[in-house]
Parts: sequence; C-alpha cells; structure tokens
Amino acid sequence: MSREEQSMVGVWVRGKTKKGELIHGFVESIDSTGSTVHVYVVNCDNDMTVGKVIAIPINRVELMNESSVIDEEQLRDLIDLALATRDQEWFRELVARSRSLQKNLQGREKRTAEHRYIRNRLGTSAIWE
Repeated sequence: MSREEQSMVGVWVRGKTKKGELIHGFVESIDSTGSTVHVYVVNCDNDMTVGKVIAIPINRVELMNESSVIDEEQLRDLIDLALATRDQEWFRELVARSRSLQKNLQGREKRTAEHRYIRNRLGTSAIWE
C-alpha cells in the first residue's frame, strides 16, 4: 500500500453505491490494487447499510472537508462512534476536546453575564445603575 493510500485510511468520505444509495462514512481500508475502498457507513439512504463496511470503487467516493467547528452534539455523536469502533485513542481525544469545549462555554457564559448592562457612547446607562 502506497503512502498516499495509507493517508486515506480514516478519512471521511461520501459517495454512491452501485445501487445508487448515498453513503457517508470513513475509509477503513483500501484494497491492494488501490481501486476500491472499504467504507464504514455512518449514514445512508438504506438504514440496513448503516454500521456495515462496504466496498466502493474509489471513483464513486469523494473526500469530505474537515469541519473545524464541531458543536457539543456532534462531539457526543463522535464519542459514540469511537466507542462503537473501540478506538480508545480517538475516544480519549474526543473526551478531552469535549471537556475543553465545556470549559470555554462556561467561561463565555460568565463573561456575557458580567456584561449585560447597556453601554452607550457616554458609558453605562443610568437606567440600569
């Protein structure tokens, strides 16, 4: 397996099966010829396909952009996926990221609570003082 093929393992992809079903998942492996990828399906038109590994020709999948902004709900879904796939390293990384996100949200809530008074060009409003 070439270096390029190795770097594709674990990448999120979307595509179509030969039956025309839309799939969303991550690459588990690539065959020895490099023409077929084995995708762990996370979301699909056909509910029976979700949670299975399917083989798709590499020209039927496209790489998904990695989103830099992940909200708390998406993070919980990824933690569930890490548990389902028994990926301890990824699980620990996601839990740490979740804790960091919660601390940031708590700090932001505290700052916004401190600044709830109305300000104008002359300073704070006399109405609220």
